[in-house]
Amino acid sequence: MTKIIAGSSSKKLAQQLSASLNIAQVEAFIERFEDEELRVQLADGVHEEDVIIVQSTSKPANDHLMELLLLVDAAKRSGARRVIALVPYFGYSRQDRPSYAFGSISARLVATLIEAAGVDHLITLDLHSQQAEGFFQIGVQNIETLTLFAELLKSQSNLMVVSPDIGGMIRARKLSSLLGVDLAVINKIRTTHNTCQMSEIIGNVAGKNCVLVDDIVDTGGTLCKAAALLMQHGALSVEAIATHAVLSANIEASVIKKITVTGTIEQTQLPSKFAVADISVLLGKNLKRMIKS
Repeated sequence: MTKIIAGSSSKKLAQQLSASLNIAQVEAFIERFEDEELRVQLADGVHEEDVIIVQSTSKPANDHLMELLLLVDAAKRSGARRVIALVPYFGYSRQDRPSYAFGSISARLVATLIEAAGVDHLITLDLHSQQAEGFFQIGVQNIETLTLFAELLKSQSNLMVVSPDIGGMIRARKLSSLLGVDLAVINKIRTTHNTCQMSEIIGNVAGKNCVLVDDIVDTGGTLCKAAALLMQHGALSVEAIATHAVLSANIEASVIKKITVTGTIEQTQLPSKFAVADISVLLGKNLKRMIKS
């Protein structure tokens, strides 16, 4: 038997997966002491059962990460045979190397914590860096969302895929290949934390409907500056796709026509330019294979 436990950051997704896979949910009670210390308790035991814990480590990242660890520990202490952590948004994946003197490799530390809690297998979507998979000793399934986005974009004409920086070239090239369209890339220089400069575009975007592709939209600065630069170079329109909406409202005032994100981070209200692509079917297919194994 398999059971699903929803963390507080991913309740809607857990309910969708529970219904589509016909898997029962075990309710988790999350309480706080006066000092904000978390207390986790499961409503039912999961002895000798496989358990899927659904929890993004989104804002507040540290609270949701700690909640995930406690849910895993509770399931293990209740006798779970195997614990699968479904972490749609892995919040510390951007910190995969020391970016300054004596800096912490936070993604590696979080991977160690997840393993120590008792996770047997991790499923996530679009890790910021592929090398973060190497921080784990357990099995990691990093699901790409590009096929989902390609399906949404395939009916549009005169498209050109654009990477907002050199680092995103691999992702953008895969999408351009899926769509059978040309690729451009913007030369971006990051000056300080969360600020950047853009000066040139490699590729001719004049007369094209450009699609910017990224994995995370945080402050929105990169996408907004990239969109402005593309329009200055003759693009007909600019829209964007990004897996994880961390999220800034800056895009609402930009020249970006539309931005499509996924439900890896559940939002109560998004600005009008945002659309959300359903990831439950994509995750459901992968979980079915995992459950059978």
